[in-house]
Amino acid sequence: METTYCGRSCEECAFREELRCPGCKSGPGKPWLTECELAKCCREKGHETCATCTYGASCGKLRSREEEPERRVRKRAYEAERREQEKERQRQTTERAAFLGKWLWLLFWLVIPGTAANIMTEETVVGWFPGLNLPGQILAALVSLIYGGILLKISCVNQRYKTSGLCCFIGTGVSVLLLIISPGQTTPPWTLVFTIPALIVALVGEYYEYTAHADVVEEIAPALSEKWTILWKWYIRMNLGLLGSVLLALLIPVLGLLATLVTAIGTIVVAILKLVYLYRTAVAFRQHPKSPV
Repeated sequence: METTYCGRSCEECAFREELRCPGCKSGPGKPWLTECELAKCCREKGHETCATCTYGASCGKLRSREEEPERRVRKRAYEAERREQEKERQRQTTERAAFLGKWLWLLFWLVIPGTAANIMTEETVVGWFPGLNLPGQILAALVSLIYGGILLKISCVNQRYKTSGLCCFIGTGVSVLLLIISPGQTTPPWTLVFTIPALIVALVGEYYEYTAHADVVEEIAPALSEKWTILWKWYIRMNLGLLGSVLLALLIPVLGLLATLVTAIGTIVVAILKLVYLYRTAVAFRQHPKSPV
């Protein structure tokens, strides 16, 4: 019979084959293979067997020695399951990264036609080239529809994208309605009934998009996630600043004009930062390492 630390017979162990144990002191008792609590205890205290230990009579580990092999089996099964779960988690993370990297990259490139549409419908440009206004509005509506569609596409990863995408569609619907009412003309004052709620919906949509970006990128780029959260706060501040500057202009025109200029510049900076962060987020997912096979 092989010598064991606890005095239990290796030949009588029903778990020996399942554990592929070569014997107590050749297997779980080795420093790099220690799984048995009794073997670990004896080795750390310098005992050849539990019989030489002064605490043997009251040792809880020794009293439960018959359960030790089964405990080791459960531990191995748990560790194997945990490794499989970790592999599955890594696989899902890799798939999600590839999915988001693709669609967020498309969102980033939509900024180019979106910017072109904004330039075409800008008041000064329209004054010089009136014929660009209608095509610019149509292009802006198409870009908004595609942008909202992509947000809905990636909502399977984060439901906040769904809310943002729906807000995009609502905003686009209002824009198309205004385009039908007054194509290429000055918008009638009564349309404020539509435009003011649409502006509120746009703010809600931006909030959900920013926070969704922050959520999905937090695992692989926590610093970038924090930047998205901060950027949203600046976005709402700039919009509130624009509203406040309009009210101030009614009371003190000079200060109101100055406040409008400052907040307009701030809004442009926020828009540029959004573009930069969107690019970095897409790149972070596109460059995310693949899970080990």
